[in-house]
Amino acid sequence: MSFVITDPDAMATAADELQGLGSSLQATNAAVAGPTTSVLPPATDSVSVRVATMLDAHAQQYQALSAQAELFHNQFVETLITAKNAYAETEASNAAAMQSTTGTQKIALIMGGTGNPSPDLKYMTSIQQAYLATNYSDYTLVSLRTPEQFWPITGLGSETFGKSVYQGMATLNSAILTQTAAGNHVVVVGYSQSATIASLEMRYLQALPAALRPSQDLLNFVLLADPNNPMGGILTHFIPGFGAFHFATPLTTSYATSIFTLQYDAIANFPANWLWLPSDLNALFGFLDLHHTMPFVSAAQVAAAIQQHVGNMTFYFMQTAQLPLLDPVRWIPILGNPLADLLQPFIKPIADFGYYAPGILPGPVSIAGSVGQGVTSGIASPLVLGFPPLASNGLASGF
Repeated sequence: MSFVITDPDAMATAADELQGLGSSLQATNAAVAGPTTSVLPPATDSVSVRVATMLDAHAQQYQALSAQAELFHNQFVETLITAKNAYAETEASNAAAMQSTTGTQKIALIMGGTGNPSPDLKYMTSIQQAYLATNYSDYTLVSLRTPEQFWPITGLGSETFGKSVYQGMATLNSAILTQTAAGNHVVVVGYSQSATIASLEMRYLQALPAALRPSQDLLNFVLLADPNNPMGGILTHFIPGFGAFHFATPLTTSYATSIFTLQYDAIANFPANWLWLPSDLNALFGFLDLHHTMPFVSAAQVAAAIQQHVGNMTFYFMQTAQLPLLDPVRWIPILGNPLADLLQPFIKPIADFGYYAPGILPGPVSIAGSVGQGVTSGIASPLVLGFPPLASNGLASGF
């Protein structure tokens, strides 16, 4: 596990010292330029003239190299100052958010997902209303800035997923230790990529000696669309290039943790049997249709979630009414929705075959019976919901 620890003050001191050194070298080079580039022959013979010319040429080369070295030195100092400012601004932003909660004892550290490094008030309020209202209603909302980059999805100049996650974890770890050391109660909220950040932090804290961990009475976690969800997260499957994150959010954590999953969201509810093509296609459409909605679901939808407890973890599984696999059918004008409703009881058990959700979704043994039951409901449902009515000049009027 890697951490990047920076000290902006030390970086500023180093930059100042390097600037001073550069100024001294520049002054020295300027002082010796005249005497070394204007060497007069000690005599009028040809040897003396050639020696003087050679010394003058060496001096000219030295001045040229010194100019290049000075340019590199100045660029290095500028880069160091820029980096110092970037780190200082990030720390100041997070510190300001922390200081704004002075006097409070309950703090919600809320991180965004990929492409959302600094959650805004609308985002945090939606999170609070849907996921925090029951157990953390009196917590002060704090936007914790983390990179949330994923090259090349967030831009060709972005950090890779791995670097972004590790940098985010260092920021989160610092915030947790700062707040819990002050005796404040903290709930960490992670969504998508930041849920992986939180899961990695949970593993790190669990590996520490008990005396060095924050008290379990002071720290809780709430994870949304967790890629490391032990019950279907996409990163619990081995994906080339993501080997360092091929793990499940630890079930043995000492901290109370709530994991919220939306059925068919490919990031948190990926098919266990990825060789089953209908489930894979359903997951693809589920990612496009559902994943981005997790921070904005209604409180009623969360309240209706199926719950399961494992140790200090509580899993909330929110069912999805419409099968994503049938989205292309629903896009058909007028007839799309009734036709999809007709097909869903037949297609749903087949798509569900590749998923793992004991007690919630049908498995191989029950799939045939589910398809059979779907025949009746599939035919009746669209008739009840209604196809578009025949026009008044239809069959009865003979066209």
